[in-house]
Amino acid sequence: MGSVRLGLCYNPGILTQPRYRNALKSLDVLLFPELFDGGYAALQRGARPHSIRDDFLQSFRIASRRFSFCCIAGSTYLADNKGYTNTSLSFRRGRCIHRYDKIHLFVPAGDRKFFRPGTRAGTFPIYSRSMRLRAGVIICYDLRFPELTRTMALQGLQVLFVPARWPSARDDAWQTLLKARAIENQVFVVGCNAAGSEGGYSYAFDPLGRMIFSNRNKPPSPLQTFTFNPRRLMLARTLHNNLREAVLLRRT
Repeated sequence: MGSVRLGLCYNPGILTQPRYRNALKSLDVLLFPELFDGGYAALQRGARPHSIRDDFLQSFRIASRRFSFCCIAGSTYLADNKGYTNTSLSFRRGRCIHRYDKIHLFVPAGDRKFFRPGTRAGTFPIYSRSMRLRAGVIICYDLRFPELTRTMALQGLQVLFVPARWPSARDDAWQTLLKARAIENQVFVVGCNAAGSEGGYSYAFDPLGRMIFSNRNKPPSPLQTFTFNPRRLMLARTLHNNLREAVLLRRT
C-alpha cells in the first residue's frame, strides 16, 4: 500500500497554467477551500450563484479528466432545483461523483440569507495508483457537529475533507476540532482553509491525531502538496477500534 499525494489549491487559475502542469499530474486528490471564488465578501456584493453546467464548474470537471485526479471543488454558491445551496462537488475522470450541500449553516456569517441547508451526507471512492479509499466532505461549520462525521465513519469513511473559511482568530478551535474528528473516528482529516481576511491556516491530521501538514510557517503559494500513508489507518486501530466499540445510546 503506497502513499496518497494530495494538493491544496487556493487559486483555480493554476489549472490552466503550464508551470503547474507537472505538479498537478502528480496528484491523486486536489482540494479547494469553501466559497473559493470570492467568499462571503462576494456574496455581500451580490455575486450570482453558479449552475452545475456553467463554465466555472465545468473547468474542474475538465481538470479531473486532464490530470487524472479527484478534484474536490471546495464549495460554491449553487442554484438548481434544490434551491440555493453552499455545495461541494467532486469530480473524477470528467464525471461528478459526489455532491454535498452544507448542512449546518453559520448564522453569524449570514448563511441563512443565501443558502438552504443540505439534508444528507455520504462517502465516495478516491483512488491513488495502488489503492481505493472511502472519502467524505463536510464544510466549515459542520466540523463542530461530531455526529455528522461519525455517520460517515460508520459508512466506511477513511479520509474526511473539510473545505472552510475559518478565521485565524479562531485557529485554536479549528485545529482542535480537526484533530478531534480524526482521533475519535480513526480517520485522516484534511482541512483546506481559505487565505486572506476570511480564512487562516490549513492542516491535516492522521488517525492517531498527529499533524501531518500545516501551512502556518510556509510561504504563500497557490498550490501546496503533501503525502499521507494509508497504513496509519490500521496502525490507529491496533489497540482499539472506536467504531466497533462505540455504544450508541437511544432516547427512551
